[in-house]
Amino acid sequence: MKITIGAVCVFLVQGALANKCPQPPSPPPYSTVPSVAPTSVSSSSLPYVTSSVPTLVTSTEQYLSSPPGYTSVKDPYSTRPMPSDFGSSSETVPSVPPTFYTSVKDPFSTLPMSSDFTYSSTAPTPTPAPPIKGLKLTQKQLNLAIPVRAASDSCASVGTPAECVTNDKALAAINSALAKYGITKRGEAVAVIALMAYESGNWQYNTNHFPGRPGQGTRAMLMFNFVESYAKALHPEEAAKALAGGITDASMNSVRALVLNDNDSFGSGFWYLVTNAAAYHNTGKLRDGNLEDFKDYVLTGVGAGWDSDRQTIWETVNSAINA
Repeated sequence: MKITIGAVCVFLVQGALANKCPQPPSPPPYSTVPSVAPTSVSSSSLPYVTSSVPTLVTSTEQYLSSPPGYTSVKDPYSTRPMPSDFGSSSETVPSVPPTFYTSVKDPFSTLPMSSDFTYSSTAPTPTPAPPIKGLKLTQKQLNLAIPVRAASDSCASVGTPAECVTNDKALAAINSALAKYGITKRGEAVAVIALMAYESGNWQYNTNHFPGRPGQGTRAMLMFNFVESYAKALHPEEAAKALAGGITDASMNSVRALVLNDNDSFGSGFWYLVTNAAAYHNTGKLRDGNLEDFKDYVLTGVGAGWDSDRQTIWETVNSAINA
């Protein structure tokens, strides 16, 4: 009988010849994982295993055959998901567009329904702010404030009757200016009226007579640089035409003439307050009935001098134009 070398190796495993049998090459040190014998577990002790814990992965090939994100059999102590926790690769998850409301009302949801909203193709019209209500003087108040111009013939005896106006004509112009420039504070109204009464000699002058500066005028007796700005603001085309040939005495007087009508002339003091002395407008710096505030306005806001006549006129106006 013919005996092969392989058979001899089998019978002589424990003999000396065993060491002389050819051996297979040693595998790489990390190509295999030691096997762990399965352990029987009671079906009542683990909720997801019926009879035993499955054999752990024992080879590189077996490991690679299982996706690394989860185990092939549910381990009750593992937080990794099972394959059954995922949809089949052939299934398509429907696409749901993001929305801020549900299409069917969930009684336990706080999200609004689409029916809770109203839609409009046009933007709502904003509610306009209410107009600023200005002060308004009465004839009696102005006559008490400027008593020398209360009578209708009070301009007849003055040296410049053409420039002088009485209170009945001044009243409409002052009230128009109060509304136009949004004067709502009594302290501001009293200050401007007292200033104009002083500068114009109680409505007697509309242009500068002492010393007679060209271009200076209005009831506030504005210097020409302010007259020019005022005229350009109210009558830009006419002012530009008057100054087309340059600034001369004649052209300055022509620009001044544009704002000598009653409305513009009596409005000049309020225009100056709002545009050139804005720090005193709606800021509380011209408090109601405060003489020191008025004095500060004259000295600092206007840049004029102070004397006892200014105080007397302010006290009269302040007393007449009561709240």
